[in-house]
Amino acid sequence: MKIRIKTITIILSAFLLTACSSESKPDVSEELTAFRATVDSFCTTIAEADSKINSIDTSSETYASDILNELNSLNTSFSDFANVDFPEQYDYLEHLADEAAEYMSQALTGYTKVYSDDSLSADALQTEFDGATEQYNNAFKRIKVIMTFLNGETSEDASVQSENEGTLTSTPEPDGQ
Repeated sequence: MKIRIKTITIILSAFLLTACSSESKPDVSEELTAFRATVDSFCTTIAEADSKINSIDTSSETYASDILNELNSLNTSFSDFANVDFPEQYDYLEHLADEAAEYMSQALTGYTKVYSDDSLSADALQTEFDGATEQYNNAFKRIKVIMTFLNGETSEDASVQSENEGTLTSTPEPDGQ
């Protein structure tokens, strides 16, 4: 269990250090100001989730329910972020937020099975955990790309390519998602 929590922690920490940078230029319109506040709030929520996940005692009897509660909160945050109406100049990123929310939802489903289905064999448990972790990583990958573009940089992520000016496509991950 400690390896699993460390994996989640490392992924979340790497995301926080690279994606939620506040080095971008301030925007002047009210719509952009409100959008930036929403993005900042989302990043704060993710940072809080990271802190809570890191503080869960892996030897606690309530470990499974505690981590699932935090992952559920994280899933809700991703879903809320996907429902945000991106300003026109960032419309090309909105579908990535939708994909991120879908991946996080799938991750939550997988982790729920891992931490609550006692009937799984060790192999099935590992397969479910690996699948959930892949979905979790895919969700954060999309958020990282969104934050990269919002900070005025370009992404060198091979799975997100610019087709035309202002348009991004997301290549399905190896699992076909």
